[in-house]
Amino acid sequence: MLSLLLILLNICMGISPNYKPVSTDFKIDPPLHRTLYLSGNFGELRNNHFHSGLDIKAQSGTPVYAVEDGFVSRISVSPYGYGLAVYIDHPRIGVTTVYGHLDRFAPFIDDIVKMRQYAQESFSVNFFLKKDEIKVRKGQVIAYSGNTGSSGGPHLHFEIRETESEYLLDPMPFLKTYLKDTRPPQIRSIAVYPIAGIVNNGYVRKDFSVIRQKNGIVTLSSPVTAWGKIVLGVKAYDYMNETSNIYGVYSIRLFVDDKIVYSSAIERFSFDKSRAVNSFIDYEDWIKRRSFIMRSYVAIGNYLPVYKDVVEQGVITIDEERVYKIRYELRDRHGNLTICTFSINGKKKNILMDNPSDNACVYNQNNFIDKHGVSLFIPKGALYENIQLKCFQNSDNSYVVGQECVPLHLYCNLRIKIPSDTLNNKKQYYLARVFGNKEIPYTGTYMNGYLEVKIRELGTFVVKSDTVNPVITPMSPAQWGNTGKIRIRIGDKHTGVESYRGEIDGKFALLEMDGKTAILSCKLDPVRVKRNKKHHFRLTVTDRCGNRAVYENSFYW
Repeated sequence: MLSLLLILLNICMGISPNYKPVSTDFKIDPPLHRTLYLSGNFGELRNNHFHSGLDIKAQSGTPVYAVEDGFVSRISVSPYGYGLAVYIDHPRIGVTTVYGHLDRFAPFIDDIVKMRQYAQESFSVNFFLKKDEIKVRKGQVIAYSGNTGSSGGPHLHFEIRETESEYLLDPMPFLKTYLKDTRPPQIRSIAVYPIAGIVNNGYVRKDFSVIRQKNGIVTLSSPVTAWGKIVLGVKAYDYMNETSNIYGVYSIRLFVDDKIVYSSAIERFSFDKSRAVNSFIDYEDWIKRRSFIMRSYVAIGNYLPVYKDVVEQGVITIDEERVYKIRYELRDRHGNLTICTFSINGKKKNILMDNPSDNACVYNQNNFIDKHGVSLFIPKGALYENIQLKCFQNSDNSYVVGQECVPLHLYCNLRIKIPSDTLNNKKQYYLARVFGNKEIPYTGTYMNGYLEVKIRELGTFVVKSDTVNPVITPMSPAQWGNTGKIRIRIGDKHTGVESYRGEIDGKFALLEMDGKTAILSCKLDPVRVKRNKKHHFRLTVTDRCGNRAVYENSFYW
């Protein structure tokens, strides 16, 4: 039955019913010809996603090599995300390798990228190629590592995807011989959640620190008593030789009285499921404390393919006055093992239960809330489990739309009444999700006194207006002619920059944007900009509410 369901799921995703997962037995060359050290591993827990590849330490400008024969199938350039990235299909083994955050492409790739950028008159491009357009050989230099896009520092982001299914695969098995790891995962703490029960005389999560015994096995530093239904969670990280970085844990197995009740192994997943990391973890703890606790629990609407042997969703029932033996086994990709054992003492207690709500939002159907000036449409599949959501308007005209600790998997349509609809230019309204002294702007569509936007986080929202133009700050414009390089910083106070366009003498100028610094730069090309001549530069920047700023300057080069 399970096999039939998997076949039907693959057909729905456009994958052939004859599809077979790619073998990890193939050996490939490393993407860097040097000793490999990681700053991040596959499946590492990140904000709203699992990390989709290996982050390999490298200074900017390090040569990047094709790991196998193939052809360039896709190239993308963006100020954000992967920055400069190359995708190479390898038909012999059925995978696509991805190389991200590159500093620059090899000349034979860069020439094609420049042609596309000028043809589309855009720095950001994303295009696909046919298999006979750019062929590459194993060991050929294709690019140089860098720090472009949403990178936290110089490194190579390296991915392996199944070409047919586009599933992300852990590159570690392919590159295991190039990475040394004899260090096991380390457990920081254990969390116990009374979901319909009581733990140590309380109805809230209890955290327990751990101590390492002489035999190397970890145990809790204080006793646990419980009654009713509980869920466990573990905070842990992995380590590797000769680095001080922390990494994600590959495999978790949980036993109660020597019987397995939960196991997970992060080997492969698809991009459309990656956001379900918010159900894999204790999302409330992440939102409030920026801490990752991995729950040994599978929500009914969580379809991540990382779960293996799971009994009763991982829920443990303590209904006998006795000692329950608990054992966690955590492994990394090299097989290094950490064991944590402890006991839960069953102690009978009267449990106070919440009254079930008749109007809770249901995870596997469309839900619609319309009250207090708020209309919220939650599509089927946006929730991981059934939940009662609160929606109301505060006295300060802010709107509470659900609880911020409830994660959403899909975008939801939010429609909010504008308390004071006075702007002539309705496009200048935006919605801000506020938390503390920070806010995240959402622009949308105005309709009959309401503002409609798409959201993927719940919380408190306020209708605001953006009537302020973006800011353009030229950097040493008097030196542009001497250096042959134009540099300008752009920004926007409220809703952020949506687009920009540069022109030299009325023609498109290719301005590269660094998303981390918001600096635009243009290296003057004598083929396109004539030497020994006065030139006129014009830059137009538009924000997400349509406000526009223009900067003009003449220079001699």
